[in-house]
Amino acid sequence: MRQSILLVLAAGCGAHFPMPMTAADFARYDSGPALVAYLGQPDASPAVCDLRARGPHVSAFTPEVRAALVGGLEHGAIEPGLWGRCIAVAQKGMTPAQTADLLDDVLRAYRELLAEGSLQSDPAVATRVSTLQRLYLDRRAGSDAHAPVIAGIVDELRSAMKGNHLSPVARSFASELLETIDVEHGTWQGKPVDTALMDELAAAGNELTLTRFAERLPQPALRDEAKRRLIRVHIVLSAFDEVRAAAQAVEDAVMRDGHNRVALADHALGKAWLDGNVAPFRNVLVRQHVWPQLATLLGYGGPGTTLSVLPELKLRGSLWAELDGVSHPITLCTSKRALDPTPCLASADIALGSPLTYLDKGGAFHFRDDLAERDVLALAAQDDLSLPIAIGGKPAVSLHWGLYYESPGSVALGGDGVGARGPDLEVRVEHPNAARYVYTVSGPSGTYSTVVQAADLGSFHVGSTGAQGAAGDDGTAGSDGTSGGECEDGGPGGDGGPGGDGGPGGDGGDVHAVIACGGIACDSEAVAATIFSAGGAGGPGGSGGAGGNGGSGGSGRSPTTHTDDQGNTVTDDPGCSPGSSGPSGSRGMDGSSGSPGNPGRVTVEVR
Repeated sequence: MRQSILLVLAAGCGAHFPMPMTAADFARYDSGPALVAYLGQPDASPAVCDLRARGPHVSAFTPEVRAALVGGLEHGAIEPGLWGRCIAVAQKGMTPAQTADLLDDVLRAYRELLAEGSLQSDPAVATRVSTLQRLYLDRRAGSDAHAPVIAGIVDELRSAMKGNHLSPVARSFASELLETIDVEHGTWQGKPVDTALMDELAAAGNELTLTRFAERLPQPALRDEAKRRLIRVHIVLSAFDEVRAAAQAVEDAVMRDGHNRVALADHALGKAWLDGNVAPFRNVLVRQHVWPQLATLLGYGGPGTTLSVLPELKLRGSLWAELDGVSHPITLCTSKRALDPTPCLASADIALGSPLTYLDKGGAFHFRDDLAERDVLALAAQDDLSLPIAIGGKPAVSLHWGLYYESPGSVALGGDGVGARGPDLEVRVEHPNAARYVYTVSGPSGTYSTVVQAADLGSFHVGSTGAQGAAGDDGTAGSDGTSGGECEDGGPGGDGGPGGDGGPGGDGGDVHAVIACGGIACDSEAVAATIFSAGGAGGPGGSGGAGGNGGSGGSGRSPTTHTDDQGNTVTDDPGCSPGSSGPSGSRGMDGSSGSPGNPGRVTVEVR
């Protein structure tokens, strides 16, 4: 297991992902390293781990994804709390076989970390061990790792405990694990578990052990008995007089439903609020993608902070309501496993008034990552991002986050084809908010909308551009000179031909703009300055042709002699020197650039 984790992490180290990575971005990568990278960000949501999620999520927990995820915790790449929530929602969509494979990986990583020498001194390592242990001990009834894996780890731990081979911190972890495994076999501290023992524990208020019994005893009937006693302890400790007064009815409701949901039809809503100490505050940045007409929502804490994904907002513990007939404010129900008798609101009682968000079954709302541009145009009229929340169908409270639109860059529609005239455009500019303008540009290729902050008008432009002119043809290359014969010089190379002139750029199209300020004073001059028409650049002239190479000189000839009858040397042929190479031809002249196109007519009408 450790080797496979290291291999996955090594592979992930070579993968570089652009940050911030939204959930939609992750879904496009859909790999183990990408999942670790996404979860390593501030405000990442565990919803990407939920195979049943409405939003973007991992497609399958393959061995590669599992190994990367477990390795991400073991090596500190993922914050333990977020990792635990990811695994918790992931298991809800897994088959029993997939869950067993995951728990095998978890136990093996647990064994490795328990043997780490730094466990005794490093709180971060202890937190990772605790996270793995809690995941295993809190697993749902009927799910478990494979028997050989469990047996091997249990034998190792019992042997290490007996031989005193574990550090004090490791010994504490191992002791809790082994005690829980004993409970799964129906014993506690060497005694069989029965209702009499449970009554003793309930009388002593021992919630921890009763919780372990309720979740881990092998017989369903005994688990139910433990649950009832645990609920009774919670009822006795409840701050709500009405809970204690109706103890049996509340006990039955929690046994049946897992919580004590308040019927809103019987209790009118008084007031509601969000706890600012729990609800995160973010500014929302809208990143617009003009040509596909899409937008992405990102978050940032304030000036100078880095961008991040938008966090999920857990309404449980942050949204509170006062109801008639209920003695204390209440929030959303906890998980069914908590067996909490506290009066509470169900997720089904909550509705969000924003199409940009959705509420999950656990009472947390999430922002949709990828939106159509039309979804964010309506927000331009708002001073901030308002997220209204209704309880029982009645408006209750709104969350307000700062809102800013990132500059989309200039929007220039060009001519279709080389040297073509730019398109004629209709531009409508509206001013729904003192801080923003909405531009809608219509032309032959379609309609495009974008939002521009007033502060960004100076760097934004929209208009028509002619297409660049055709490039001139390159000149022909000169011919190479002829090679010289023996003892002859090579012939001269031919001159290169001139490059062709570039074609004229296309004219810009005519642009008619309407600035509709509405009831809000706007800077029509600054807006008018953003509207333009420009001719396209002339095509570049062709390059002159290269001159031909001079011909190579002919070969030389050695002299020949003979000796006559008197012994004298007689020259028969004086020979000759090699010929010189001929001169290369001249490079042809470059063609001239084409003339730029003319701008079209721009008319601006202020209404």
